[in-house]
Amino acid sequence: MARQMVDQDKRTVASAHTRIDSIEKQLIELQTTVDLQFRDLFNRVKRLEMVYLATSGFIIALLLRMTLMG
Repeated sequence: MARQMVDQDKRTVASAHTRIDSIEKQLIELQTTVDLQFRDLFNRVKRLEMVYLATSGFIIALLLRMTLMG
């Protein structure tokens, strides 16, 4: 840990590359996390759409039956 602090204080090209590599790994991890969360959110919205569509169909069928039956 102390050595890492010394490397960062020197501000050499090597330490810059190390920091960039570290940030790149974090960025890839964040992109993966966001991608998984987006897929999960998309699937939830898709499910809600299906529920709304089925409910609307049921209500229309019920209203038609009520209208035609009396």
